[in-house]
Amino acid sequence: MSNPSLIRRVNPIKDVLMMNVKRLSTGILVGLAAGAVTTLLSTPQSGRELRGTIKETKDHWSDHVLEIQMNIQQIKESIQQVSKEGKESIQSALMELKESVQQWKKEADPHINNLHEELEAIQSAMEELERTINQNQSTSSTTSSNE
Repeated sequence: MSNPSLIRRVNPIKDVLMMNVKRLSTGILVGLAAGAVTTLLSTPQSGRELRGTIKETKDHWSDHVLEIQMNIQQIKESIQQVSKEGKESIQSALMELKESVQQWKKEADPHINNLHEELEAIQSAMEELERTINQNQSTSSTTSSNE
């Protein structure tokens, strides 16, 4: 039995992490584009040398992008694993709590029954005392009127 409020708490964390990864990816892509434009406009190399440099840079950045994608995938898998473990831990804790409450209830039931019995005895004693007082008052009233 899962608790929707706990699931809602885990999902925002995942959303924030994914949003940060998206921002990082966007920043890297914008940086790559700005670097490429800057290189094209400020290079003192010939066309052939420039193309070779661009190819090397592209290959280098392609490797970095691939590495970042792999890291993102690892982060996603880690988040999924943590979510799964958290859910299992919460379910386990809830089951233990439920068992503890049931055990406490089993232990408390005899004491509660004893308290009910004692309350009934006290109530009976009070009713008996009331009857005795009323009888004594009736007897006193009758004796006073006869005199």
